[in-house]
Amino acid sequence: MFCGTKELQIVRAMKVAIVLILPCRVRASPLDQTVMLNNGVKMTTVNLGTCCGSHPSVGLAPWLKAGGTGIDTAFDYHDQKVIGQIIKKEKIPRESLFITTKIPAGLGNSTDCNPDPAIAIRYAKENLAELGVNYVDLLLLHAPCGHRHPVPDSTAANAALWQGMAQVLDMKLARAIGVSNYNSEELEALPKPVPAVNQCQMGVKLHDDATIKYCQKNGILYEAYWVMNNCPFTDSRITKIAVAHNVSASQVCQRYVLDKGIAMAVGTGSNPTKVTKEAVENLDVYGFHLTDQEFKT
Repeated sequence: MFCGTKELQIVRAMKVAIVLILPCRVRASPLDQTVMLNNGVKMTTVNLGTCCGSHPSVGLAPWLKAGGTGIDTAFDYHDQKVIGQIIKKEKIPRESLFITTKIPAGLGNSTDCNPDPAIAIRYAKENLAELGVNYVDLLLLHAPCGHRHPVPDSTAANAALWQGMAQVLDMKLARAIGVSNYNSEELEALPKPVPAVNQCQMGVKLHDDATIKYCQKNGILYEAYWVMNNCPFTDSRITKIAVAHNVSASQVCQRYVLDKGIAMAVGTGSNPTKVTKEAVENLDVYGFHLTDQEFKT
């Protein structure tokens, strides 16, 4: 179940994805540097994603020095202790950061989707301990149950974990809660409260407009990951737009996401000679917008 298309599966460990290119374009209100979630929490719209080739040991300090305040990690990225150490070393006030993390759920082992709310609470506390913080700003279920391992009743398992997430919110271990890789049917089946965020793979080449529309209709912020994996850097249409705005092709792809009313988690890579440039460039996407014609191209 990959962001609205049950037939699509992602194998995260192998970094292999089978994707569907959807031709439709949906434009919502463009996003600026922050966006208000449905529970009143203000979230950064461009966040450092620490997964898949963007290890925080290389990229986090340059990101913070470039003015980045959003950090997106997960229990199964196995980098949260490093993130906590760097935040402490850089002497960054906790309240100035927006930290997103995730509990495994459908990306975990076979017991992580037992229909038990206590599983979500336990993982939430483990995440906080690894990060060395008292709370996170956003906690997500990393994937719906049944995503990696078969479960007897994925709907019941998702509901139970979500009930645990609601308790995490009440315990003030997280300021907002959401999900990742959920389609509209899976979102619809969840009990209250309505998720604040649904984080899915998305970019110029891949956008599940049906789930995006559902989220925006129901007050759920859609957040993209793998934006650069889905950026056609050498496409003449992209390069022409980049020249017109005096920006890079990657910035055009990022602005496309923001102009669809979607936040994002983006990486900087792990090349020490390039991470500072990548961090600065990733954060410098608020000074222009795509025209209606460019957006439709």
